[in-house]
Amino acid sequence: MKKTFVMAAMASAMMLVSCGTKKQAATNDYQYQRYLAQQQQATAQQQYEQQRPTRTLRQLTKCEQLAIEDCDKWRALGTATSYVEKTARNEALRDARNQLAQMIKVAVEGAAQDYEQNAQNNLKNTAAALGEAVMTQFVSEEVKNTHPIHLEVFDVADGSVQVYVCLEIRETKQEFAKKLNNTLEREKLIETQYDRDRFVQKMAQGLEEYKKQQARES
Repeated sequence: MKKTFVMAAMASAMMLVSCGTKKQAATNDYQYQRYLAQQQQATAQQQYEQQRPTRTLRQLTKCEQLAIEDCDKWRALGTATSYVEKTARNEALRDARNQLAQMIKVAVEGAAQDYEQNAQNNLKNTAAALGEAVMTQFVSEEVKNTHPIHLEVFDVADGSVQVYVCLEIRETKQEFAKKLNNTLEREKLIETQYDRDRFVQKMAQGLEEYKKQQARES
């Protein structure tokens, strides 16, 4: 009986030692596999750093190119992103019209300030009043009647849609200037032809400068 008990105790001790050895081996194996994974990750990162180009040329979209190229009409670029394509298209058009309105507004304000400083006749309007009148009585209608000339739709990795649109005013730059001159005369915003011509010229210069600045920033 005593001998049987001793044998059982020895068997239990051997099983405990065996289990402990297996656990230790499993632990060591896990740590080794983790070490290998870390080494592989470090190697992959090093290879990526070595293969990554030092610089990448950024290409303009067709819409961006059209918006800043030399042409005989005033243009503007708009862009928007949405998970609904129709929404992205509408917002891109809205953005383009806002951009065009802002470009013309800057040019109008510059021309109005020049008029206030250099008018040959007594001032009929202050620069602020003249600028506001031109924007409401002429520019707003011109911006409303713009039309898109090119549109690009991109599918983004997150499932959204990005839209670029380039739109332009229907008249040529010369027709636009003549129409503005007629509005200044018809609405009696500027009295003399000399002052009207100067206003239109300064506004055209302002538009060109704004466009060049946008091209530099692209």
